[in-house]
Amino acid sequence: MNTTVLAELKNYIETYITPLTIPCYQEYININSNHFLICQQPYQSCIYTYSISACRSNPFLSTSSLFLVPVAMENLDWQQQSALHFWKGNRIDKNWEALTVLSHSNATASFPRNFISCPCKDGWGPMSPIYKDIAPCFFSGALYSIVGLILVFTAIHQIQVLRNKKITTGNKVAWTFYVKQALSALHVAFSVILVTTSGKPSILQTAFIISIVNSVLAYIVHYLEQFKSHKASGTLLFFWLTQFLFNGGRAVALYLRSDLDDKLGLFSILAAVNGALVLLIEIYFPPRSLNPAFNVENASPFDQANVFSKLSFSWMAPLMRKGYYQFLTERDLPFLPRELRSSATSAEFYKYWHNQANPSLVLAICKAFGTPFLLGGAFKGMQDMLAFVQPQLLRMLIVFVNDYSEAKKEGDLIPLTKGFMIAGAMFLVSVTQTACLHQYFQRVFDLGMRIKSSLTTVVYEKSLVLSNETKQASNTGDIVNLMSVDVQRLQDLVQNLQIIWSGPFQIIICLYSLHGLLGNSMWAGVFIMIIMIPLNAVLAKIQKRLQKTQMKYKDERSRLISEILNNIKSLKLYGWELPYLDRLNNVRNNKELANLRRMGIFSSVTMFSWNMAPFLVSCSTFGLFVLFNKNASLSTDIVFPALSLFNLLSFPLAVVPMVITNIVEAQVAVSRLTKFLTSTELQNNAVTKGPRAAKIGETAVSVRNGTFLWSKTKGEESYKVALSNINLEVKKGELDCIVGRVGSGKSSILQCLLGDLYKLDGEAKVNGKVAYVSQVPWIINGTVRENILFGHKHDAKFYNLVLKACALNIDLKILPQGDKTQVGEKGISLSGGQKARLSLARAVYARADVYLLDDPLSAVDEHVGRHLIDNVLGPNGLLKTKCRILATNAIHVLSIADNMHMVKDGKIVEQGSYDEIMGQDKSQLRQLVLEFGKGSRTPSVAPTDEPMENFTEKDLDAPELELSDFSDANQDSEITSLRRASEAPLITDEERVLLLQEEEEDENDEEVKARKEHSEQGKVKWDVYLEYARACNPRNVIIYMCFIFCSMSFNVLSSVWLKHWSEVNTELGSNPNIPKYLGIYFLLGIGFSFCSLIQTSFMWIFCSIAGSTKLHNAMATSVLRAPMSFFETTPIGRVLNRFSSDIYKIDEILGRVFGMFFSNSIKVFFTILVICFSTWQFIFIAIPLGVLYVMYQQYYLKTSRELRRLDSVSRSPIFANFQESLSGVSIIRAYGQEERFKFLNQSRIDRNLRAYHPSVNANRWLAVRLELLGSFIILGASGLAIFTLKNGAVSAGIVGLSVSYSLQITQSLNWIVRMTVEVESNIVAVERVMEYSNLTPEAPEYIEETAPADSWPERGEVIFKDYSTRYRPNLDLVLRGVNLHVKPQEKIGIVGRTGAGKSSLTLALFRIIEAASGNIDIDNVNTSEIGLADLRHKLSIIPQDAQVFEGSVRSNLDPTNSYTDAQMWKALELSHLKDHVLKMFEERDEAEKDLESALDVRMSEGGSNLSVGQRQLICLARALLIPSCILVLDEATAAVDVETDRVLQETIRSEFKDRTILTIAHRLNTIMDSDKIVVLEQGKVAEFDTPENLLKRKESLFYALSKEGGFVKDEKVVEVE
Repeated sequence: MNTTVLAELKNYIETYITPLTIPCYQEYININSNHFLICQQPYQSCIYTYSISACRSNPFLSTSSLFLVPVAMENLDWQQQSALHFWKGNRIDKNWEALTVLSHSNATASFPRNFISCPCKDGWGPMSPIYKDIAPCFFSGALYSIVGLILVFTAIHQIQVLRNKKITTGNKVAWTFYVKQALSALHVAFSVILVTTSGKPSILQTAFIISIVNSVLAYIVHYLEQFKSHKASGTLLFFWLTQFLFNGGRAVALYLRSDLDDKLGLFSILAAVNGALVLLIEIYFPPRSLNPAFNVENASPFDQANVFSKLSFSWMAPLMRKGYYQFLTERDLPFLPRELRSSATSAEFYKYWHNQANPSLVLAICKAFGTPFLLGGAFKGMQDMLAFVQPQLLRMLIVFVNDYSEAKKEGDLIPLTKGFMIAGAMFLVSVTQTACLHQYFQRVFDLGMRIKSSLTTVVYEKSLVLSNETKQASNTGDIVNLMSVDVQRLQDLVQNLQIIWSGPFQIIICLYSLHGLLGNSMWAGVFIMIIMIPLNAVLAKIQKRLQKTQMKYKDERSRLISEILNNIKSLKLYGWELPYLDRLNNVRNNKELANLRRMGIFSSVTMFSWNMAPFLVSCSTFGLFVLFNKNASLSTDIVFPALSLFNLLSFPLAVVPMVITNIVEAQVAVSRLTKFLTSTELQNNAVTKGPRAAKIGETAVSVRNGTFLWSKTKGEESYKVALSNINLEVKKGELDCIVGRVGSGKSSILQCLLGDLYKLDGEAKVNGKVAYVSQVPWIINGTVRENILFGHKHDAKFYNLVLKACALNIDLKILPQGDKTQVGEKGISLSGGQKARLSLARAVYARADVYLLDDPLSAVDEHVGRHLIDNVLGPNGLLKTKCRILATNAIHVLSIADNMHMVKDGKIVEQGSYDEIMGQDKSQLRQLVLEFGKGSRTPSVAPTDEPMENFTEKDLDAPELELSDFSDANQDSEITSLRRASEAPLITDEERVLLLQEEEEDENDEEVKARKEHSEQGKVKWDVYLEYARACNPRNVIIYMCFIFCSMSFNVLSSVWLKHWSEVNTELGSNPNIPKYLGIYFLLGIGFSFCSLIQTSFMWIFCSIAGSTKLHNAMATSVLRAPMSFFETTPIGRVLNRFSSDIYKIDEILGRVFGMFFSNSIKVFFTILVICFSTWQFIFIAIPLGVLYVMYQQYYLKTSRELRRLDSVSRSPIFANFQESLSGVSIIRAYGQEERFKFLNQSRIDRNLRAYHPSVNANRWLAVRLELLGSFIILGASGLAIFTLKNGAVSAGIVGLSVSYSLQITQSLNWIVRMTVEVESNIVAVERVMEYSNLTPEAPEYIEETAPADSWPERGEVIFKDYSTRYRPNLDLVLRGVNLHVKPQEKIGIVGRTGAGKSSLTLALFRIIEAASGNIDIDNVNTSEIGLADLRHKLSIIPQDAQVFEGSVRSNLDPTNSYTDAQMWKALELSHLKDHVLKMFEERDEAEKDLESALDVRMSEGGSNLSVGQRQLICLARALLIPSCILVLDEATAAVDVETDRVLQETIRSEFKDRTILTIAHRLNTIMDSDKIVVLEQGKVAEFDTPENLLKRKESLFYALSKEGGFVKDEKVVEVE
């Protein structure tokens, strides 16, 4: 090379090249006329090209003469050498020395810039132009440095956090700690060696220096983590992962460039291996606490999980594994993360709710829980953007395939590296998308749980302090709806709320991408989509209207079923099952299902419009493109990316309107919740609380000039006055009795002392603690002991005394498990008297200072009442030192009262001490005492073994009620201590409870098993599916399946046709036969849409609705025909659940879920078919992926199924407890137990969330894994397509078709498993309905062969022949060998102690319980051989529980429409109700103004607009209507005052004089005039004779009962009027 050329070159380099590069030792090669290759010595194989086309204006230089050659050819790899030879082989100069001098002389150092210079000939990339991989300067330099710097800052922050952290239990120092420390130190050494081998300063060396800093910091973090943390540090995990990836990546780059065998390559490999080792140790051997219990029980696995575990949801793996191998039970459930517990969420909510001037629910929720939600939004945004990267990558792939095919035709092969890089990029994008999407989902579901737990808690706590007017405005059902429906609606909304911004964001990105692909043609598609939006808005509006109607009918049906179940005993006694079943079927079939049919058709039309939209969009867009772009062909690289984008576009367009609807619905929920949470509360100052009265005779309760209202609405002056001008003073140690007629205001006085009434004027003061016994006993669903203790400590000595005093010790001997017997919902397994005494025992055990007793004596037998007076209420009773206020109808109690008060119309009309009253001749109270009182003021001797006087006042003072003593063994929740001694106890509250449960639960307890809800385990049996298919009609199911197959075939054919069309266009470079290709494509689209329309309509009308009609009818009939024993052991809520939630699933969810399952399964089948058709090698990938898929599916199915079941089972107690608390709210407040009940509610919510949280995260666990499989399918489809290019078997169209289908498969695979679980969890509804459809029924209603004559019974003769019976199989006999002969028209009184079998006798007569042996004959007909309807319609009863149905007075008296209005009015008149019904008619509200007859006046739910006494009168009116020869009175007048009772007894005697009457009575005076008395003892007839004869025999049981009841005095029988 001559000196002139060298000088020229030197000058050129200094002028043009040096400013462009960072000066260092460089050698130059001119490869061709346009590019220099510049190599730096330390990194010989790096390549970067500089274009010199801009420099051609240099007058000294012709490009053809410009070339530089390196010092030695061996410094270049074979590709560079061959390139050099190929392009300029003839110009290589051998003058190496001159060139070396030249390159060295050019080096002018610039130190700071050197550290960010790129020394490689590939340049900054990011793609290497030579190797088609990632350029080392970009990957090992820039990217490595940025990631390293981020890690430096996070590591410093982590060190600060760990240094300041305090932990209560230390960690074990295991071998792994020393290994990690050693490997970390080794890594520091590797990093130092890498710096020294990297040569001169450059971006690569900078990255290594940052790596040294990171390695040192990692060493420190490892050390601190061991002593300050219980889980692996996220910073460390990411650091070691980056070390593995970047060092491994560098090794691969060196290998590609044939430089792997030098020092740099070797230590890169060692560093990568070391990084992988530490990473694995850190993941699988995190720090372990010294306390083994801490690792297992104390924390939620989510709280303990490391960052990778959270990203991949691997923290769920132990539970999934456990669920796969065994059935999960509640004990297996992981604990809730701390921040999701209801105590934490409600506290957070209250913090912001109470700090608002104008309460806004939305604002409070946003402030309390908004931050994680916003982070979720960031993940959602990333996922959206990545979704639109895939179509672009697909286009690049198709372009690459086209380019490759073209180059191959010309014999010029392109390397496949770029194709594989695109396939790899698609895989990475898919995996990242999955990670982002599920992090987003997790955060929104967590927010849903926070909203649910906080608002459920808040609604419950608010309901404990509601004022009367709020209670009147919203009944129990409404408040339960707030909890179940409105809170649920908000929870569902937040799952999709981000779509509000994400939807438009996706649409904008999509339109931008489409515009880049198709130009202005895409506006045709947009136009069609815009037209579709208002059309769908109209459809949605109609759908919403139908939905509202559906809810109305559903409510109507629920109310009717609830009423049927609540009053089932009355229905059976009256034989009214059929008329009520007809009413139910009318609402169900003619209203609810008819509307559901309309909804089904409408949803089919909506689906049709959505299925049509994508076809119309693609048709119009492609049509416009081929018409207006004559020069451009509609090629494969346009068609398939466009289709992918249209698919992406259809999602936000479909979902956004739905979310808007959800928001509207949620606004309704928000306004309802806000209205409830801001509604008026009880008046705080209605009652002044004072310190307890210390001495006998001190004032304990005083009311001065008290005027109280039922309610006071804001700004309303027309009040409903409950009590006016009340003056009352009760002293410690005194018994004050309040008497008055029905509805006079006796109970109101007690309520005003509890603070339940609004105080308008005056002052009410209560000193000390209160115990309250309500008129209707409130029994909690638990054991007898829990009901008595009611949250207090168990004091065995006093507890046994209370049992004796309340006469419960005899009952406990009868009950199967003594005081551990479960009493059931509302104490269903107890008699009325037992409930009353249990309620009284609770009050006595509470050892309060003031006792408010609302007629506890009305429900107990006369002799038991006497026992209670002597041992509890009287001057020698347990409560003798307490202040007692007793509202009563039992006049004989007045004889032991210290003071008496008579109430009339809400005023105290007369009061005074016993002696004062008895001294006033004109006193009404004196008249009552003389007329109805029995006995003297001297009480009978207390028949307890232990004298009550032995218990001093001190003994009767209860220890303070402590939160730590809360117990409710029916709770499976954290009930033990609320006060925690330390931050981290050895075993958490929940765990302690579960352990206690384990000890306490008696597996052999048949009673508990009978009451426990039956929950299937394991796979749903195939019989259930077959039963559902049979209900839906198998022929219809097959037709439906055929339509699904047809619609999917049309869908795939349209894509195949599009592939064929675009290939033709690509080949010809133009768009021939547009009408033909476009027309066929359009017809295939129409075919798909029509098939889907028919398929959906067919599914709704002929399959789903037909099935649910059959199933509901079968269950309703079965339940109404079930024996009473079923209802005694089954809580009403459980049966209601089947009729509401399970039937809803069968009606509206199951069909839809099956539809989605079938269509997605067929879609996946076709997708795999298409991919295998494109590249048959895919079969080898599909088979192992299929195996993995099935494995994951099975793993998930088994666990998810059990989690769903546990979720359902644990949800019921929340609502059961809520309803129970609402009905007993005044008692909870009276005892001051609000905190305990709030706590129990929170524990129930947490218990439910403990099942719900893993259930939701199991979905995430599965989705992450299935989407990873989907990503492998994308990689397989695209990778194989590239791989088979060499053979030339694959066209761009096939690649487009195959990969575009593989992009959709991820979602479909996910859907199939999700739908499999949905099918399983919803088919459980069919299983549960079938269970109740196959209940063992009662005897047939009609038996033609043995049917009695129409006139039977004519005389009314009843004969019990050696009759024995029991309530349920396996229980003891309740009646044993009863022999009785009741002659026609005889009046028989039945008496006996509690549990003697009095009510059992009447139940036996009506065959509510069947004979175990013997039989009953009525007028010579064996009743056990005739139909139940024939028997029950011919007998008449006034039952103990007066049950009134919602509806009119007419439907209450005569649901079968058998009697005239005149007959009904006669019955009402005789039962003293006529005036009240007419008054109700006059005072009816606006809604009932158009009623024609007073008989159509509405009765509210449970007859709540009547008093208890009036309800019993309604039952009397029913009895008067039925022209039966036999009448049974079961304590018929227990709830009415003595004066009304006397009038009614006269009516009964006169109107029923020609009937046989069997009377069970508590008040002996009602049966003293009977012809004969039956005395029952332990289920046997102990005595049967006239009252006179029995009273003559002093040893007779009847004599003893009469004596206890005060009817025998000084050996003479007291005259009874």
